[in-house]
Amino acid sequence: MSGLPLETVRIDGVEDVHRLLDGASSTCVPLGSGVPHGTLLLGSLGDIFLRAGELSMDVRGTAAFEDESRILLDMKLDSESRLFSLRSGRDVLAGDVYVVCPGDVVDYRLTGNMSFAILSVTADLLLRQAGEDAPRCDIEFWNQRRWFRAPPATRALIATSVQRIVSDIVHADSPITGAALGQLQAELIEAFMWGIMLHENKSSERHALSGAAIVRRVDEWVDGRAPETIHIGDLCRELHLSRRTLQRAFTETLGIGPARYLANRRLIAVRAELRRADPSEMRVTDTATKYGFWQLGRFARDYRVMFGECPSETLNRPMPEKRGRGTHSGRAADLAQTA
Repeated sequence: MSGLPLETVRIDGVEDVHRLLDGASSTCVPLGSGVPHGTLLLGSLGDIFLRAGELSMDVRGTAAFEDESRILLDMKLDSESRLFSLRSGRDVLAGDVYVVCPGDVVDYRLTGNMSFAILSVTADLLLRQAGEDAPRCDIEFWNQRRWFRAPPATRALIATSVQRIVSDIVHADSPITGAALGQLQAELIEAFMWGIMLHENKSSERHALSGAAIVRRVDEWVDGRAPETIHIGDLCRELHLSRRTLQRAFTETLGIGPARYLANRRLIAVRAELRRADPSEMRVTDTATKYGFWQLGRFARDYRVMFGECPSETLNRPMPEKRGRGTHSGRAADLAQTA
């Protein structure tokens, strides 16, 4: 059972294909003898509406997207099916990012068994998440049909990342709200943003500041802010850095990317709270979701790798700061906190 409001819809014929773009006027003409079939997952993720699933069919289809309040980000996730755009005269490859704006008409032929993910988002959300990429403040950029294609290795990683997130959403066993929901939204948008950003092929882009200086600026900005509220888009926007520059600075200086670094800071915050907590009054799950960890299985694995123990062991281990204030160690902890 998922921690989000999800609906699974069966596609069992031509008439059901319109559910892919709910509210869109569409046509679907079978080209072979098989009946279109598959499964469509519908999920509301705060400001994002997700459609994902698998379809098996050989059809020529069109769909006119008419919701003026939203923009669609489409991605084909598999490499086996063939999705051909009749408007562009090109095959859509796994990991491509296709932007569908209000009034746009998608015209395609789909052959085979295709897995896919579609995000329905507002232009305002895209502007906030884009940061310094993709013209940041130009609303018209998102109101035009666009097709982005990153290098092959990157596209494969992007498609795999989206598939993993969708699978984790389906199998989430706790409510995803608050900071955890915000992190989930950011992870989904980030995967699509990497496909958009790397399409520009700015491999020679260098920032005037060194990688070490950029990492220091990031830490200075992050310090004092709630770690569960910080996303990559925030860093790019506030520090005027592109995602490529931010990624290069962290990998060259620390050996990990900025997303992993921010997640590690959140793990440290969780551990600090578990060490202070009374086990009778706190649950590990509540603390993890408080700091933005929406996929609890992955959280537990990462925590164990980083700290050499399960989060429940941290919570239940007697520590000096958990002892009564009447003890010598308790007084020392109080003095250390006020020094």
